[in-house]
Amino acid sequence: MEASDQLVMLGSLRHIQSLEDRNDLVESTMKFFLENRLRDFLDQFKEGLGCLGLLPSMQKHPGLFKQLFVYEERPLLAKDLSALFKAEVSPAGSNRRVAESRIICFWRDWLIEVEEGSAYPLTLEKILSFASGCTAIPRLGFPVEPKLEFLHPQENEAVKIFPEANTCSIVLRLPIHQSYELFKDNMESGILQSPTFGVM
Repeated sequence: MEASDQLVMLGSLRHIQSLEDRNDLVESTMKFFLENRLRDFLDQFKEGLGCLGLLPSMQKHPGLFKQLFVYEERPLLAKDLSALFKAEVSPAGSNRRVAESRIICFWRDWLIEVEEGSAYPLTLEKILSFASGCTAIPRLGFPVEPKLEFLHPQENEAVKIFPEANTCSIVLRLPIHQSYELFKDNMESGILQSPTFGVM
């Protein structure tokens, strides 16, 4: 009775005497919404895809297009972040390159530790948010390629021990440390304290 007005508009109003009658009512209501009400929208969507020349390809290779049109929640993995950020390294054979290679190894090991939960409350999503402002990798990727840069000690400057990020150009700058423990501690401390940076 509560839904009688809507059921009359659907042409599905009937007296229910059994469980079968109820199932028939649900089926006819679903049929109305899926076949009648959404048909115009689906036809318009198909027409638009046809204009772009995508519809035949989608019909031929539905598996390739599924990830674009069907949302599938997937946890962020260490390998995703490792592959996402491309390191800008110094020329081979230089002292800087040796230090950068060490830091890249520290970075990858640390991401695995974070993924495993040993750096709680830090998560891979928080690391990505620190570097890009996003907690998930966009479906079609970032507008620019995310980069890793290195905070080498400069003459007449204080040594930078914490990570830095530029969320506009998606650049994550890693500090140079001699040991993995120092790298790990300063990365975690820097990222976890970054939301309060500059707050008085």
